[in-house]
Amino acid sequence: MALRIALVVQTEFLRLVLRQLLRRQVGAEIIAEVADLGAAGALPDVGCLIIERSLCEGEGRGLAAILGHHRGQIILVGEGEIVTVPAGVTPGDVTLVPAGHPGAKLDPAALGERLALAMAHPVVTTAVKASVADTPPARSRRARRPALVGVAVSTGGPETLQVLLKALDPPVCPIVIALHSPEEHAASLAHHLTVVSGHTVIVGEAGPLPPRGIILLPGGVDHGLVDTIHGLSLRRVRGGTSNFHPNGDILLSSMADLDCPVVGVILTGMGTDGCEGAKALKARSYPVLAQSPASCIVAGMPSAAIAAGAVSETAPPEGIALRLNDWFALPEN
Repeated sequence: MALRIALVVQTEFLRLVLRQLLRRQVGAEIIAEVADLGAAGALPDVGCLIIERSLCEGEGRGLAAILGHHRGQIILVGEGEIVTVPAGVTPGDVTLVPAGHPGAKLDPAALGERLALAMAHPVVTTAVKASVADTPPARSRRARRPALVGVAVSTGGPETLQVLLKALDPPVCPIVIALHSPEEHAASLAHHLTVVSGHTVIVGEAGPLPPRGIILLPGGVDHGLVDTIHGLSLRRVRGGTSNFHPNGDILLSSMADLDCPVVGVILTGMGTDGCEGAKALKARSYPVLAQSPASCIVAGMPSAAIAAGAVSETAPPEGIALRLNDWFALPEN
């Protein structure tokens, strides 16, 4: 049965692009189109409602009314690389899909990939109590103070890391971040995150890790973690088959081999990097925190790990920071 889709889109060019993209999706059918939120209440029942984000400015009540009766997925599409949740709307009620990137407000190829990912991993509104977002775990098995936290992140990473780090208490262990990026970007990003978060963020290099702090892996290359007589150390890894560096799977998989309590974190990003590493961590009963898909700029990476059953709990970036803060406050093992 085809997925029934309705569009609430005012901008003619965006509507044309969405029509073309959705008609290429196997099993998708556009059955209605309107140009404003006020007319959306008369739309027939659909499995997916795609709304232009700009229509929600000053229309929080209109969107809230739609959320009150629409039982399918709601996707907000906005120009540029970042889409924000409208005021008064719970992040778990909508899926955010940016239509562009830093160099273009609307990139049909990127938008097509993101829509396909969003519809492959739908988030049902919290009005029907079936969201995959924000699912706290039982604490008994995982309530240990971590000796290491590893983070895999890609598209939308700098903005998301800012939010997470601002909500994070001073870390009691190393936090190693694998953000897909070119080599020349690491130093400037580490400096920027230091300024905006209040934490000192350094660029990592092969050798012993500091006992605590935030380490951003250098761009364009891969590193794993090993346990040596000097403690935890970064080791350069060569020969990986992925096109994404530093690679989240390499980082997280190497952590699964360590004999100390570790935590994996998977944040916003396109693709599936981090999924194999998350499965390796789960096999050792180590917790994996994933960003809730509805709060992601692009939900591919956390959604893949969630679909694989490798995630302990999901939360927006602030919620992940609060969970880490809880664990940081536990007594040393």
